[in-house]
Amino acid sequence: MILKQSIIKSGIYLLLTFGIWVIFYLDVFFPIEGIHHKFSELSLTEIVQEIILFSIATVFLLTGVRTRPRRSFGLLLAGFFCMAFIRELDALFDYVWHGFWKVPCLMAALAFGSFAYRYKENFVADATEFVELPAFGIFLCGFLTVFVFSRLLGCGFLWEELVGNGCIRCAKNMVEEGLELFGYFLTGIAAVEYYVFCSRKRITTES
Repeated sequence: MILKQSIIKSGIYLLLTFGIWVIFYLDVFFPIEGIHHKFSELSLTEIVQEIILFSIATVFLLTGVRTRPRRSFGLLLAGFFCMAFIRELDALFDYVWHGFWKVPCLMAALAFGSFAYRYKENFVADATEFVELPAFGIFLCGFLTVFVFSRLLGCGFLWEELVGNGCIRCAKNMVEEGLELFGYFLTGIAAVEYYVFCSRKRITTES
């Protein structure tokens, strides 16, 4: 039974991974804003990133508030990814004024921070439980891909040395945004698996 579930889950993840590649393919060959604006703020890759980020924040929020005991660690993760989602929309917030994204980001930090603080007594146990799950390995891979490796690989001097000044911006954006998209995808998988674990644990406890 466990083997069958693992095979089905692997198949689903494989299909989703192929879907990520299709999104990337469309942005390369059929960019929304034309061939001279590939991987811009309005690219399909960016839009899907924002959808996944919003979904991650929502799943971690549900994990924090719909399980017993309420998980402060899940609420903090929800707050972090809510802030990351707001940061991804910086171009939209710039219509108010440049850098306005910092205002809703600060509000989200205060809101989620105070919410998590109400259940601070569970924080260490929540964090320990999460890092012991297989989902944590997936989460860590996704997190490091998005917030560390994609930034390092996007360093301008690497691309100047590799391709010169010709298509440096387009090539750099393609790799960086592609890595971020896949990293968010991995993080989303981890968020869903954590939610499923907590939900099953709650059902077992109540029964």
